[in-house]
Amino acid sequence: MPINDKANNALKLIAKELMASKGKSLVICGNNTVEEQVIINKINDLLGNINNTIDFTHSINSRQGDERGMALLTKEMNQGSVDTVLFLDVNPLYDYVDAAGFITGLEKVPVRISTAYTLDETAAACDFIAPNHHMMESWGDVNPKRGHYSLIQPTIHPLFNTRQAETSLMYWMNKGAEDKETVYFEYLKLNWQNSMFKGALIGEAWEKQWDLILKEGVYEETVSPVSVGFNGDLTAAVNNMANSKNTDLEISFFENVNVGNGQYAENPWLQEMPNPIDRTVWGNHLTIPISFDGDRRYESFKDLKDGDLVDLEVNGQRMEVPVVRVFGQMQGTLGLALGYGRMQAGKVGTGIGVNANVLLSQNNGLTQYFAEGISVSDKKGVDKDFACVQYHHTIGVTAVDPETNEKFNADERELVDDFWKNVTTGFQGALTERSIIYQTNLKDLPEKAAWLKDKRHHAQELNERQIYNGYDELYEMGHHWGMHIDLNACTGCGACTVACMAENNVPVVGKHEVHRHHEMAWLRIDRYFYGDVENPNVVYQPMLCQHCDNAPCENVCPVNATNHSQEGLNQMAYNRCIGTRYCANNCPYKVRRFNWLDYTTADIVYDNEPALHLGNKEYGDESQVFGQDDLTRMVLNPDVTVRSRGVIEKCSFCVQRLQEGKLNAKRGERKLMDSDVRTSCQMACSTNAITFGDMNDKKGDVSEKLESPLNYYVLEEVNVRSSVCYTMKVNNRDENLDA
Repeated sequence: MPINDKANNALKLIAKELMASKGKSLVICGNNTVEEQVIINKINDLLGNINNTIDFTHSINSRQGDERGMALLTKEMNQGSVDTVLFLDVNPLYDYVDAAGFITGLEKVPVRISTAYTLDETAAACDFIAPNHHMMESWGDVNPKRGHYSLIQPTIHPLFNTRQAETSLMYWMNKGAEDKETVYFEYLKLNWQNSMFKGALIGEAWEKQWDLILKEGVYEETVSPVSVGFNGDLTAAVNNMANSKNTDLEISFFENVNVGNGQYAENPWLQEMPNPIDRTVWGNHLTIPISFDGDRRYESFKDLKDGDLVDLEVNGQRMEVPVVRVFGQMQGTLGLALGYGRMQAGKVGTGIGVNANVLLSQNNGLTQYFAEGISVSDKKGVDKDFACVQYHHTIGVTAVDPETNEKFNADERELVDDFWKNVTTGFQGALTERSIIYQTNLKDLPEKAAWLKDKRHHAQELNERQIYNGYDELYEMGHHWGMHIDLNACTGCGACTVACMAENNVPVVGKHEVHRHHEMAWLRIDRYFYGDVENPNVVYQPMLCQHCDNAPCENVCPVNATNHSQEGLNQMAYNRCIGTRYCANNCPYKVRRFNWLDYTTADIVYDNEPALHLGNKEYGDESQVFGQDDLTRMVLNPDVTVRSRGVIEKCSFCVQRLQEGKLNAKRGERKLMDSDVRTSCQMACSTNAITFGDMNDKKGDVSEKLESPLNYYVLEEVNVRSSVCYTMKVNNRDENLDA
């Protein structure tokens, strides 16, 4: 699509910075078009990045599939020249770009075998199904990058009458043994002995080496350095790109972090994990820009609101899809997630969202994850169960008044224009003065750090009065548990939210209940945009029970169900709670959840089971109540209470893990240390953004983090004395890019 003046100016600035950072920069390509990749590789070559920031010595081995081979297979199947097809960990009848042609060809294949763990679209079309073990029931090995190897080890005994796919292959090749459970394990072990160690170790020496590899889980071998040079045909690539269409509207297809391209659609935890960008759950949505600058070509988009239904037409395919506005999306572009619209994805994933794979196209046998020349209809209706967990989006966003062309703070200014009222919903008024999100640019860091210190000092002076006498003396003794969250490290991936649900038996409620704001997640990730409204910065803020030492929820409970421990934990006595919800109303952070229905089927009352209509399904027969069978209930953590209908619940700082850490320390006859206790969210965080520990342990991990001058407490001015500390968000962005 055409490059506007603003984008052109940004490209020039970026090019200048890249030229000043030769050999220390990196330019990547986000498309599957060979010509674009050739051009990007040439840019990296000119910048001296190849063999520097781009390392071929330890090259990554993922994404090695050849789509052109799939096109050839499809052609041969349709010609009737294929006798047998075996499917292993693939589902081309759903996610292949030419699924229609593949289905036609597959019908002409005499023998069709699937090793799918669950019944998917491809397995349903096969004659024979030999179900594979789950990954956690399997042996295996991987070579993720050159010189690095890792073993896959089973953690549980197979739950069903399945067989590892590799074992099935060995039996079909008459290479089996009497014990079908060990045949592949013995092959794997022998292959490592002969391939990795060239047979140099035998007998007891090999057994010791094998045990060491199993213990470590990874093995690294020395590899010779690899140096490459660019030899692509730049001229041909540029000429082919010059002949591409230049249309007003284009769409990008992408994978969400939760369900991928449908591989994880059967997992209800992932279906209910909000998308990090638009914060929606249980389905995909057509993302549209926040504004269109009054361009008449997009006039029909102006009045669209989140959840409105439109007809999208791409490459002759037409489907109805709900829309959601997204900050920072370029004008003239749309987006739609892959991985939804599955027709064979079990009780959870079937019929959720629309299948965007049918809208994809090919270029020289390669799938193209964008399309041009598309059309979008006017509003057709409303998604009655549109499920979004966050309706406040901005904090410190600046925009341009379409009438005066003057910049203004979109959070604070009340406009007559209905569009801007929708943009800033939830943030009318001077919310930027409240201590929710603090942010700065790297160049302004010293001044902003000093400002933060003064602001916090003023808040502390206001908060000298306390609700509970003896606060300081009480929590200086023993343990005082707290948490530090680094907003500069959090990427909003959502792993902590799923880990919390798995650890603490937090129920999944389904699309309809989320639509009614009845989600149950103990830990949510609030996403805020700030900066230029057309190209904003983003900050993710994990928000959980703050375990306030002046907790406002405790004062209003008529039965003392919510109370404070001597170690600083805000506790819930579930069997005392009578469901008044006064505590939830009094919580300034809105982190307490109420069990409106019997989500975990604890009382086995049929009419109270939301499990019957996960996603957007209607109630069915009693056989659909899959939360009642013993196998499904194995997902529950036996160390955590299963809550019943009508009670409040919220984050407990994984108190069961605290107790386990104390017992382990007692058995070892030593003092309890921070390293003895790790909350589930902390363990799941891939960037170490979350640190938990004893704030009274001055040598502990969390105490060290609490010394940063960039720390602050959310809503510190209301004197609830939170035990969760956050770090100011610091970005290193060239603000001239927004000019």
